[in-house]
Amino acid sequence: MNWKMRGRVFGLVLLSVNFVAANAGYSVGPAQASPPKAHKASQVRLAAIALAEEKARVHLSTFLDFALDDKGRARQNAALKIVLTGYGGDPETIWVTPFAKRDGRYVGLLANEPKSNNAKRAGDAIAFETDQVRDWYFFGDDGKMYGSYTTRALLPEMAPKTARQISQILSATPAPVDW
Repeated sequence: MNWKMRGRVFGLVLLSVNFVAANAGYSVGPAQASPPKAHKASQVRLAAIALAEEKARVHLSTFLDFALDDKGRARQNAALKIVLTGYGGDPETIWVTPFAKRDGRYVGLLANEPKSNNAKRAGDAIAFETDQVRDWYFFGDDGKMYGSYTTRALLPEMAPKTARQISQILSATPAPVDW
């Protein structure tokens, strides 16, 4: 798969993940039939994402050692998912690529539009710490996407066709077997 196609597929991944995230809750309007079930599903989803983020952080230092060159620049096709604070202090996760390490901090460009922060836009530079990192990904020499733990956790919630397309680019294991 060429880089242009990978970019298109990853754009589809970002779009799908954002769509699922935006539509995951239950409606608070009059058509709401059973809030307890939706609330339980929401809690299950949040737990799955929290577990995925925890797994991603297990390999974060190895990923950063692998992804950053001796000048602190990230390799092409590598990204970090960080948590930002939005309106009213609500957290939001967002992908950052490219990124680099400068003077002990990380800097990068927002890869997509924040939903809950009107001060930042896609493409804006941002500085962050490793404790803000929730996920990571890179494309390996085999053309497969490694990492992306949260995307993997959301696959069951995606439309079957979208999930199949995304699964085709994901590696068999989130972390390379030699990590």
